[in-house]
Amino acid sequence: MSYNQIPNFTKPFIHPNATAFGMIEFGISVSIWPGAVVRADMNKIKLGDYVNIQDNSTLHTDSTSPISIGEWTLVGHNVMIHGCKIGKGVLVGIGSIVLDNAEIGDGSQIAAGCMIRGGKKIPPRSLVVPNGSDIKIFPGKAKPELTVAGCIEYAHLSVRFAQNIFVPFQKEEEVHFVSQAKEILTKLGI
Repeated sequence: MSYNQIPNFTKPFIHPNATAFGMIEFGISVSIWPGAVVRADMNKIKLGDYVNIQDNSTLHTDSTSPISIGEWTLVGHNVMIHGCKIGKGVLVGIGSIVLDNAEIGDGSQIAAGCMIRGGKKIPPRSLVVPNGSDIKIFPGKAKPELTVAGCIEYAHLSVRFAQNIFVPFQKEEEVHFVSQAKEILTKLGI
């Protein structure tokens, strides 16, 4: 597959060592990686187009709190998401936790290791970093083009996995993914 074309698959890529069941609504080109659990047994989980759920992450709901994750969102390794709303073009960094009724605005980046407590509202395009046992929010400081480029990369990784291809991306491919990401963000209005 050419890297000029973003993969577009209707059936989600669910790694053989991942678990996904229940009331899940999948967008196009969604990928769920090894050890991840997407458990929609008590409420709905909606995963928008090009969402990727990376290794060992857990998504779960309760009876009153569904999960909604907007298109072009990247959920990093070992993330815990429970009953919340995450916008479009969002990065949820490695080891972060997002709890019930929290809302993450479009284009935000949640740095590794953040705890987003229940009910917390993060403004669009914010960079959020850990600050001791709390978080610090920097409005307008996120770089969502890097997040969307990562989603493009994971769509390609899904195709590569099916073809048993395991090689690094070349620098020119990564530069191209960022260029594509900027176009996508413009279309999304982020």
